[in-house]
Amino acid sequence: MSTPAFYFFMSYSREDIGLQKRVINGLRERGVNAWVDIENLIPGSPAWEREIERAIRGASGVIVLLSPHANDSEWVRREISFAEQNQKRIFPVLIYGDEDDSIPLRLSNHQRVDLRQNFNKGLDALANALKEHLGVTAVHRIPKQTKSASFNAANLRKFVLPGLMALLGLACLGGFALSARFIFKNFPTSQPTNSTNTPSDDDPTNTAITETPIEISIDANEPTGKIVYTCQIAGDEICIINADGSGWQRLTNLPSASFYASLSSDGKWVIFVNSETGKTELYEVDLESGKTNQLTKLKSDIGSPEISPDNKFILFTRKVSNNSQVWIMNRDGSDPHELYSSSGKDAHDAVWSPDGSQILFAFGRGDSNKLYIMGFDGGNPRLVNNSIDTRGRSDWSLAGLIVFDMGGPFKHEVYIMNVDGSNLHQVSKGNNSQGASFSPDGQWIALTAYTDTTNKDESSCEIYLMRVNGSNVRRLTSNQYCDYQPRWGN
Repeated sequence: MSTPAFYFFMSYSREDIGLQKRVINGLRERGVNAWVDIENLIPGSPAWEREIERAIRGASGVIVLLSPHANDSEWVRREISFAEQNQKRIFPVLIYGDEDDSIPLRLSNHQRVDLRQNFNKGLDALANALKEHLGVTAVHRIPKQTKSASFNAANLRKFVLPGLMALLGLACLGGFALSARFIFKNFPTSQPTNSTNTPSDDDPTNTAITETPIEISIDANEPTGKIVYTCQIAGDEICIINADGSGWQRLTNLPSASFYASLSSDGKWVIFVNSETGKTELYEVDLESGKTNQLTKLKSDIGSPEISPDNKFILFTRKVSNNSQVWIMNRDGSDPHELYSSSGKDAHDAVWSPDGSQILFAFGRGDSNKLYIMGFDGGNPRLVNNSIDTRGRSDWSLAGLIVFDMGGPFKHEVYIMNVDGSNLHQVSKGNNSQGASFSPDGQWIALTAYTDTTNKDESSCEIYLMRVNGSNVRRLTSNQYCDYQPRWGN
């Protein structure tokens, strides 16, 4: 085994391998060499401990990824001790968790880098500190290239100047998108009325799944915002994480199951379902104070709550006489009432349009459902596309796209289509992908996928991110338990 002339040893917990890979890749993009055991050794092999010691002795320094898991890891503590014995400079990096439960006493006085709020900015600071330690000037990120290029004056005119013009164009488009989003968030909405009209199937779109990728305009921005999801850390609980993988936090610690979480548009509240009373009811948790409050006392099965874009209403599913119905109530839990139902079929998993004027929901029975759209003020629901067959939960993006999943047992895939039902297309590539949710800017998708579909391991589900065209797939969580039902917000 060979190692680079200058490298930094990476100490981390196996529970944090997803974030570890992101840190490793980010440092290498910035021109910093990092040594990591899983790339060079077989953990547990006879030579493993000796090679760890050798790698630390030969390292220019030791990077320690701090988290609650790392703070509990015996091996991380051993590696820190061995680094100190060999007078190695230690670079603590806080990747998630609170300072109280993530930073060991022996590193409490060390200056550290915090990746929880701004992952890329933190990596820039870390890379520059490592370079400074080596006596090298500040480093900038190395862009990924498919082939080398030599730029002269002709190339400058050919590539750089058009690129600058394109960037100016994107900036203008970005300003337009932000303006549109502001308009949508402040779009006036009508007070809802109950509707029991039969769904309208007049002229439904019947579009076959396309064989080629949809032309979707995407930008180069990294994902931002927060993702709330169900984590089976100790039974079903609610967890939250920043879209860059930092800032993980467990929000609930209740004696009964908590699931179906959703974020308010202002990013200050999370609503979820809990079964503490024997029936599922809606609860909210204040992200600033951590205080939990029960919103409903309907004494019936409730699911899939969604807060309106203007933060005034909550949609949810309620089971009544063995039929699921779409219900709505005020944001504070008052005036819960039926919004849509139809005898003999289930209406459920309703979500808001970005401007809050329409509602997208599933309608059918069991795992066989179509998607319909209706106005917030009632009216006949409109079938979006009659060629789909989904279990239910979907999402609606600012760019006018709908995302959902469908497929057989342990063979679900994520699909995207336009709001009018056209351009239906699969974007996921296996792994029983499901439960998709758009990022606030509509450029990314969070979803659940399984790491062990061969054995159909129900506990192998994790949260992944990918762009809306199916590219740049990233694993966000990596645990020994199931993470599922992601919902993205600000």
